Amino acid sequence: MVAELTAEQLSQRALDVNIVTDAEMRGVWGEFSAHNIDRDQFKQILVRRGLLTNFQLERLEQGYRTGFVYGDYKVLYLVGAGTFARVYRAAHRVTNELFALKVLRKSKSDEPSEADLFRREGELGMQLKHPNIVAIHEVYSKGKIHYLVMDFVEGHNLRDFFKVRGKFEPLEAASIIEGMVSGMSYAFQKGITHRDLKMSNVIVSSDGVAKLVDFGLAGLGGAGADEASDGANPRTIDYAGLERATNVRKDDMRSDIFFAGCIFYQLMSGHAPMSENRDRTKRLDKSRFQNIRPITEVDPKLPLALVRVVNKAMELDPERRYQTPAEMLSELKLAVKRIKDNKDLPTQVVDAGPQEGHDSQGQPRKLMIVESDNKMQNLFRELFKKKGYRVLVISDTDRLFQRFYEDAKTADAVLLSTGHIGSSAVDAFNRFAEEPSTKNIPIVLLLGDGQGAWKERATLAAHRIALQMPVKSRELRQAVLQSLKD
Repeated sequence: MVAELTAEQLSQRALDVNIVTDAEMRGVWGEFSAHNIDRDQFKQILVRRGLLTNFQLERLEQGYRTGFVYGDYKVLYLVGAGTFARVYRAAHRVTNELFALKVLRKSKSDEPSEADLFRREGELGMQLKHPNIVAIHEVYSKGKIHYLVMDFVEGHNLRDFFKVRGKFEPLEAASIIEGMVSGMSYAFQKGITHRDLKMSNVIVSSDGVAKLVDFGLAGLGGAGADEASDGANPRTIDYAGLERATNVRKDDMRSDIFFAGCIFYQLMSGHAPMSENRDRTKRLDKSRFQNIRPITEVDPKLPLALVRVVNKAMELDPERRYQTPAEMLSELKLAVKRIKDNKDLPTQVVDAGPQEGHDSQGQPRKLMIVESDNKMQNLFRELFKKKGYRVLVISDTDRLFQRFYEDAKTADAVLLSTGHIGSSAVDAFNRFAEEPSTKNIPIVLLLGDGQGAWKERATLAAHRIALQMPVKSRELRQAVLQSLKD
């Protein structure tokens, strides 16, 4: 057991590592009439005067001789530690301004390739000056000392925030994602992708602003490196699995968009879309990306406008995904605006459990859904199946009429979505009112974002209802039930 230091020994160690000055220490001793004083009382005075932190005192007592000062910056506290680096809260020795100090671990600094990668991360990050990106101000890389000086953000990383908070309210989650994607869009315009987008690399400040960190580090591998090979960068293994599954190059911006969608999914639903796994082979498995549970199965009550953003961001086919962060940001802002501006929501919402989809005789009602997007088909199917409906899904309006020509009782009601079909869905809705075989069939027209003007063209009646996104799942169910009333 190491003997406790006396106050004199503790004082000398603090002077030796250069975290206090002689003048500061003399000021402390001046409070005592003799040097033979209680060490705990001595420590309390050092902390009270702001000369040392408990973290610094602990390291002094443990015998550390380095790691207290880096250039002009004095380490105050450890903020976080990862496999490659530690992050400290630090103060400038002259101005006392607070910064975050990211210091490469010694085990990595002994490897020239890792040290070079770390330096290049810093130099890349210094190019990015945006409210939603943590700024890097200085890069030091000499010998075995390598560190970055960054803005210190009062707040928590999103992973820790989520552990405490759990599920976020949809609009609060949307605000965080909006900040993230705004930062991504700015970096993309400079030709920079993130390559390691995950919750621990998002800092949420005390005033709720999302800021990205570690921009570009994971994507700075050696020239020609194959991330799906045995030497894959462990920080990009999830990206490697996605890109192997979708056959795109490793610097494709749409990979960042997919993982932004994953974060949005987790914040709104309270559950990660993919389970965490340390097994490298499993993380590269294509089925991991193919078998993601639809977000509406996890929470059917989420606003469909935001669900659409999540679904499009997480499309496995990169051609169906958002093509740029700016495109995702634009649709997200529109969805949020429509949710905030929507004043005509139903005042009474049904929740009759699984019997909701049954008629007065207890038989399942048949609901035909017309939607061309696979994910939205699954979303609607699961939503109404859980409430007892027998759900039929088709992807085009011509097939809709063919089914009713063949059997006038093919469905008790129809849900017709314009989202991916377009204005022809409105024409089909109106035609439904004219055809003798369909004019009495209850039908709900679901208009997408930005399609509100189309409602003026729709032939409406008590059993012919039009809704505009965004709507909540329960509101959509309410409209279907309302159309079915005699």
